[in-house]
Order: sequence, then C-alpha cells, then structure tokens
Amino acid sequence: MWRDLSHQWQTVFEEAWKAFGFGSTPIGAAIIDKEGQLILSDRNRSHEADTINKEISHAEANALRRLNTDKTDSRTAVLYTSMEPCPMCMGMILMGHIKTVRFAASDDYCGMVHLTKQDPYYIGKKVTCIHEGGEGELFQLTIQSYYELRHLEQGASGKVLSRFYETNSKAVENAKKLYSGKILDTLSQNGTPCGEVFDILMDM
Repeated sequence: MWRDLSHQWQTVFEEAWKAFGFGSTPIGAAIIDKEGQLILSDRNRSHEADTINKEISHAEANALRRLNTDKTDSRTAVLYTSMEPCPMCMGMILMGHIKTVRFAASDDYCGMVHLTKQDPYYIGKKVTCIHEGGEGELFQLTIQSYYELRHLEQGASGKVLSRFYETNSKAVENAKKLYSGKILDTLSQNGTPCGEVFDILMDM
C-alpha cells in the first residue's frame, strides 16, 4: 500500500500520476543522491502544451537534462523510474554516467535494460539496473495500460498492450475494468492524490 512505499517511490509515482493528468504517457522519474535524498524529479511531458519536442520528452530524459553535474556527481546518484527505460533513455543514462537505475515495471515492448548484459559498450559502463516489481509494477502497468486503451480508440494496433499482458495480465485486466467506466479519468479530473489512487488499484 502507499504508506509502505519509500519516499523515493512515492515521488516517482506522483510524477507518473501528474503525467497521466496531462494526457501524457504516465511515467515518472527521480534522481536521488547517495544519502537517499531527492535531487529532482520529472515526468513524461509528451502531451503538455509547452513541450517543444513531444516525441522525446520522456521522464528519465527530462530529469537527466536538468541534473546539475557541477553540483552532483552523477556516478553517485541513483535514477528511479516507474518504467524500464527505453533505448533513448538508456543511452542518456550511460552517457550521463548514472551507475544505478531502479525501475518499478518491466517493459517487454521497448525496455532496454537487457543491453547492460549483452552489449559490450553497455557492459563496460557497469550500470546496475534493479527491477523492483511488486505493487509498484502493478500500479505502473495498470495506469499505463489504461493510457494505451485510449490509444486503441484512436486506432493504435494494441501491440503494446499485448506485451504488457505477457508481463502482468492482472494489470491489463484491471485497466480494462477501470477504463470501461473511465474511472481513472474521473479520479484525475477530481484531483485525487496519487496515494489514494495507488491504494484503490491495490485493492482491486
């Protein structure tokens, strides 16, 4: 439940929920210092009006662009993200000298963490990637599957949902139940805090 999450994960999921409210892909990220304190957090901004390049406005990329490396040694920082990083974000993680990544949900569609064990250049960078799973993964894949269900109505192929279903069928089924009544849209429009939404989803 929400009260059992660390403040780092609460921050990440709050950013994901904010992104959902803006109609963007609901992914959040946070950069944490070696003492476990928040440096900064950000979200996917792909559907926000003032985003110049919506295609590459991913949560991890947005956070890394804002990290002041004159004040923070990126090698000692930890990147938390609600979703396994994509090819672009994994590239930025490597080039930004982040050495530890913690991600809530596995992304069998475009996640690139496997390259840290397969590609010689990635292996040489010695990045540790930790998949948290559990309730965090269930929450993330539920709200992101809900987001993908919107895209189905707009003509999307459904291939992303199919891959999510292979990872966590419960999340996708829950998303379908919620979407049938537009429940998450209503909660978002009513300004329901992320913690309350999290607990609602865990009780399903």
